This record gives sequence, C-alpha cells and structure tokens, in this order.
Amino acid sequence: MLQPWEVWDRDLFDLEMVRVFARSWVWIGDTEDLDEPGDYITGHIGYQPVVILRGEDGQVRGFLNNCRHRASGLAFEEAGNCGRYLTCPYHNWSYALDGHLVTVPDHERMYGPGFAFADFGLVPVRVHVAWGKLVFACLSQRTPPFGSWIAPLAERYERYRIGTFHRYHRQLDQTYPLNWKVFCENSNDDYHVRFVHRRLNAERKPLDTVVRFSGRTASGYKPHPDHDDISGGRADLTDADLHGHYADFIYPNLTPLPYPTQLILVRADPVAPDRTRLLSRIYGLASTVAEEEKELQSLETTNAEDTAMVTVLMGNLRSPFYRVGPASAWEGRAAHIMKLIREDTATPLAPDEFTPIDTRSTP
Repeated sequence: MLQPWEVWDRDLFDLEMVRVFARSWVWIGDTEDLDEPGDYITGHIGYQPVVILRGEDGQVRGFLNNCRHRASGLAFEEAGNCGRYLTCPYHNWSYALDGHLVTVPDHERMYGPGFAFADFGLVPVRVHVAWGKLVFACLSQRTPPFGSWIAPLAERYERYRIGTFHRYHRQLDQTYPLNWKVFCENSNDDYHVRFVHRRLNAERKPLDTVVRFSGRTASGYKPHPDHDDISGGRADLTDADLHGHYADFIYPNLTPLPYPTQLILVRADPVAPDRTRLLSRIYGLASTVAEEEKELQSLETTNAEDTAMVTVLMGNLRSPFYRVGPASAWEGRAAHIMKLIREDTATPLAPDEFTPIDTRSTP
C-alpha cells in the first residue's frame, strides 16, 4: 500500500507521468462527440495533451495536440468541430484531418524552396474505440493492444452491449487536493465500502463481495439483495451480472462500475502531486432526464464521501513518521495496482517506445 514518500514527491510524480501514463491505455471520451468529419475530443495522457478526430474518410485517429512548429495547442475545447483543418493559432500552420501538414504561411519566404511538408505532420497516437462507444488512446508503441490490456474484463463487457447506452445529460468534473494514486488505491479498496458508503448497505450484500485482480485490471463484485431487481428487464446477461454490479478498474486511472442498464466511469487525472481532477460520466438506458439525474446525484454523493475520506488520508500521509499497515484480503486489488505502478515507474523507457517521438532526453 502507499507510503508517505510515494504521495508528495514531485520527481516521482514527473516520472509516473511518463513511465506509467505514457505506456498505458487511457480513456479520453466517447463517440457521441465524433459523429461528423472534423469532430474532435481532447484529453491528457499524463502531461501530454492529445486530440482525437473523425476524418473525412470516417476513420477515428489520434494525435499529440501540439503544432509541430512551436508546441502550441491545436484544439482547445473538450469536444468540438474544427472543419476540414486543425489550424495553429500561433503561426497559422494547418493540418488535414489525417494529420498531414497542408499549409505554412509564406513558406518559401520563411524556409526557402523545397520545404519538407511531409516531415512535419502531426505525431500520431494509438486509438481504440471500445464496445462501439468509449475512446481510449495510448502513446507507447510497445504497449500491448487494448484487447490484451483489458482481457480479464473483455468477455463480460461485451455482454453489456455498452454501444447501446447513451451518455447522461451532464458530467461531474471537479479537482480535489489529492494525489491520483491515493484516489485509485481507494477505488480498489473493497474494505472501506460498508463504512464510508454505509447508506448503500441495504442495497448490497456487503459481506459477499468477491475480489479479483489480473493483469492491468481489477474487480470487486457487489451482489445485491434478492428483492433488489437491477436487471432492467434484461435476460441476456449471466445470473451474476443480473443480480449484482462490479467496481472494476482499468489501469492506470479508470474506475468503471457496470450494471445491467448503466455504466459509471470515474477517471482520475493527475494534475500535481497534491491535485487530481475527477471526471465522471454515466452511460445507460434511462429514458428521462429525471431518471438520469437521480443516478448522477447518487454518484455525486459517492464521490463526495470518497474524496472527503481520502483528503483526510492526504494530510496524514505528509508525516515522515507514519507507515501504513498491512493490506487486508479486501484490499488485494489495491495492493495489486500499487505494485504495477511501482514496477512501471522503476522500468526505464525502451529506445523505440515512443517512435516517431524523439525520447533521447525522456526519463
């Protein structure tokens, strides 16, 4: 489990942004914002801003959200439409939707004849559209494909038919005075649930939780009482899926909570050693805004309970005298995730990890 020196250290945080996040598949958004050519979504993978675009050929592609000239951003909204080109506001270099550089103002005067447009296209990132809905991106060329990354969850997630869910009418977006790892450790801690979230105990069988972890995923199954029908009329799922929900985790920072008729996503975006942005969305089959709002308010309460408790931990983890106790059986997936983070942070980058990005000065 996390020790104090792993929470507040700025050098360690900087290393995690490269060795953990840049090697991982990170959830960026969804295809509801990518209907038409020129539609885009933006996000961050560690420190690196990325943009995901729908091309004129219908393909979804991802790039570093930086002009190749002087590092300006290109797309600045969470979602939008850039028309036929992404244009840098600094020197007006512009790029086609497939990433090729197409215009440089006064290029002959500025650079002479024969300027190599083909050498300065946008730097691509890997993109995977999961379950017809959720968009993930990865910077590393050596990271396994997304299907391998989430293999222990893949079969169950296919059963949910997430592509038929729609995004609820608002999202939750707030920054907290937390280290991202402390929040993710809490997300994988099944021990705290019946105490911090005791208002939910009547809607669960809290002592029947099943803890699993494998590869880059972890899962806590939460069976519901027999009188609580959460199936939404579905009969195409397994008995376990119809009579309980899961608190899953996709490394490094995504907490999905799937039910038969909805999927909750909570992403912990690192901002600084003591600041984390939580972005939460719900996708589901609710047919009215009132139904959606009920679920969103419940999620707001859960997030508030978690972040209030973890804020207390953050203050005490500043002490150089404190040492954490042993992990319980119901904290096994938290210990597993922390082990992965430590292993990745300790592993230097391979020379070809981020080609065509030059990594000669990257830690």
